Amino acid sequence: MKLKFNAIFYIFILGLVLVSCKKDDDDDTIPHDPEAQALLDDDLLVDYLQTHYYIPPAAGESFGVIDTILNGEESLFLQVETENLTYDEIDYKLYYLVLEQGENISATRYDSVFVNYRGFTLDSLKFDENKNIWLNIGGSVSSQGVSSGVIQGWKYGFPHFKSGTNVSVPGEPISFENTGKGVLFIPSGLAYSNFGSNAIGPNESLIFFIDLNMVVKTDYDNDGILNEYEDLNNDGEIIDDDTDGDLSPDFIDTDDDGDGILTRDENADPNGDGNPVDALDSDGDNIPDYLDSDS
Repeated sequence: MKLKFNAIFYIFILGLVLVSCKKDDDDDTIPHDPEAQALLDDDLLVDYLQTHYYIPPAAGESFGVIDTILNGEESLFLQVETENLTYDEIDYKLYYLVLEQGENISATRYDSVFVNYRGFTLDSLKFDENKNIWLNIGGSVSSQGVSSGVIQGWKYGFPHFKSGTNVSVPGEPISFENTGKGVLFIPSGLAYSNFGSNAIGPNESLIFFIDLNMVVKTDYDNDGILNEYEDLNNDGEIIDDDTDGDLSPDFIDTDDDGDGILTRDENADPNGDGNPVDALDSDGDNIPDYLDSDS
């Protein structure tokens, strides 16, 4: 009887193994399709914008709230603006609501910004909030190399706003007036894609209330040329611009053309505004000296 029981037991285990193997062999997990997901995200965002409206903040509150339309309120879809963009060869639509434009410096994709923000999923889950925080939206540099920094939705979103004016009083908390305020509606492909992050699930589109206090123009390699002007191929990224091919992008390369003379010493920016439009071209070949190894 015992032998019969053991035989049945082992046959049962073998059956489980075979079923398990077949399940693995027949795994029909659908690969991530970023192009299809971008279209799905846009449908979801449009539906959200058409069925929700914005409520301005109460006294002492910064961002306001978004709620479902129940009594004919004006939809967000009639208020937002749209940026059509291409990232990693996929077309996206970024929607943004400008509540206050701001009055000073416009941000670029390569700057550092001092901001307040609050983040939500489309089902109203608040997953993050920060006040008075610096963000290097152009990425950061360390001994390990260059990191991409913040999500692409922020890189594209913040440039639609301007900074405010610092009205801080010594000994009091930092304070700004006339800042750039708004809401970003970001498709998942410009956020955390199919990976997700902590409370954010895969393929989730996100909403960020933002308040842009201050913008600092960055020059990571201190060569006198601002990061925003080191995008030589005008593709919206500076990490892929490497004039001398030394695997060190120009924005972190103190000698962009690799001729042994520092960029700062080749009259790359004679008027000192960080823009090399007036850079010296000593041999008249329409290539400024700081990018011309044989000048």
